[in-house]
Amino acid sequence: MDKEIWLRPKRVSNIGGEALMEGVMMRGKSTMASTVRKGNGELVTTIKPYVPITKRHRILGLPIIRGAISMIESMVVGIGALMESAEYIEFEEAESKFDKWIEKKFGDKSMTIIKFTSVLFALVMGIGLFMLLPNLVADLIPFDKETASGAFLANIIEGGIRIGIFLLYVWLVSKSRDMRRVFQYHGAEHKTIYAYENMEELTVENVRKHTRLHPRCGTTFIFVVVLISILIFALTGWHSKLINMVIRLALLPVIAGVSYELFKLAARSNSKLVKLISVPGLLLQKITTQEPDDSMLEVAIASLKAVLEAEEGEGTENDSLKAAQ
Repeated sequence: MDKEIWLRPKRVSNIGGEALMEGVMMRGKSTMASTVRKGNGELVTTIKPYVPITKRHRILGLPIIRGAISMIESMVVGIGALMESAEYIEFEEAESKFDKWIEKKFGDKSMTIIKFTSVLFALVMGIGLFMLLPNLVADLIPFDKETASGAFLANIIEGGIRIGIFLLYVWLVSKSRDMRRVFQYHGAEHKTIYAYENMEELTVENVRKHTRLHPRCGTTFIFVVVLISILIFALTGWHSKLINMVIRLALLPVIAGVSYELFKLAARSNSKLVKLISVPGLLLQKITTQEPDDSMLEVAIASLKAVLEAEEGEGTENDSLKAAQ
């Protein structure tokens, strides 16, 4: 694994981002910028003011609470940016009947409806596939789960099944040609952030040399959530299918909150023991990030520069700015 991952950056940064359809979104302290390359090669950058809700409301920014809130907010913001980037891409597929019905029914509000419907669908699918299905499968395995040791073993088996489903899902997604390009943009995002954190000029040459694996990546966070869920569920015993599902749903915010605190600690700590928490997620990034080409690096650089320039010049009032690079 690249040594750069463990080096202390010259600049402490909370810059984060996300890969889009033929683009990259970057977030700073008060600004979010998305840059997309259109089919004709033109770069289009959209800049918006963005302050996380955990920063706007003190109670939501408390430890543990902020983790669950941040996870939901990141999904909403991320899916919104992904949908907006798709507007600049020419797809061969026709618009779905559902999208047409939403547009006809809600008019100007259709994009908001589709965005929150997508978030809800993602949550339901994620909970069903990665939380409830492993429990149901583990429950079918015939051994005594009434004893403390049996219940503990059942939870561990459930956790193993959850990891297996998650890894299989990521591997299958990576086989898609379109998703591979998204993963390349994901790599471009990480490389660009590394260059910024090392106080280097944001050029393709400087960005290209950095590793594509980053300890603050959402992929690592998701894997931490999976691992923490195994530990917490192992302490809850084993009950009927209904009770097991209720317990898992009720503990999701706690798991997200604990995972978030550990994730943040691992990202800034020099302790080798704490950093071990990040290792599985970093290994998974070898799939969810791919080496980008120079044109993708240009996109990521343009997005980060837009955030930095807006915040340095206090230009966040231009929430609808669209500039061709």
